[in-house]
Amino acid sequence: MTEKPLHSNVKNPVMLFVGDPKSEFHSGCKVFDVTFPNVIHPEDEEVEEGVKVGEIRFKNHYVGILTVRAKFRSAENNGEPGELKWRTCLRRMKLMPSPHTESGSQDYFSLTRKHLLFDLVNLTALRFVLQQPSPVWRDFKLEELKVFRTSMMPRSAPLPAWLTEEPTEPSDRKIPGVPNLESLSANLQELWALAEVVSANQTTVNLGRYEVDGCYDINLLSYT
Repeated sequence: MTEKPLHSNVKNPVMLFVGDPKSEFHSGCKVFDVTFPNVIHPEDEEVEEGVKVGEIRFKNHYVGILTVRAKFRSAENNGEPGELKWRTCLRRMKLMPSPHTESGSQDYFSLTRKHLLFDLVNLTALRFVLQQPSPVWRDFKLEELKVFRTSMMPRSAPLPAWLTEEPTEPSDRKIPGVPNLESLSANLQELWALAEVVSANQTTVNLGRYEVDGCYDINLLSYT
């Protein structure tokens, strides 16, 4: 069963300007927040004050560099709720190898624990900082943004039990459709010995096709 993404509120990106906001020049940087309303844990049905994020998936649209900051509540102090803090969990990740070319501009990305600086637990919000240093692309954003509680990366299928379990004796391991290993080994050794005998007694006389004592046997010929 595929896990559904966490319910979240994605705010509209805000363009950061340099100087007069009415001017045409901008910094090539956008910022938007993703907030998480209180959710109910599926096991104990209690309302959590924060969420745990295991994977962030999105499609790039001409974003050159991505930085992600996490807002979370620190540990309780003397029974009092901890204060809210911002920490950078992803620092300047390149989504486009060269911001002036198309490479990576429309790719899909999946951020998991191996990309992040720490575990995303007790979160109340995520802040995405988008940068596009190239003036070639006027619009840049993240599309199809989804946040999951756990990582959705595909896992390799487990090995069969008969390969992972250590038998007490060699004869205890039985594979369906395969004969006893000791009997199979003895038959293979006998077959190998017969092959050696045939190879040693191989004749060097050329045999004619369908010839018997220099003549053809009518029964061995076919008509077309």
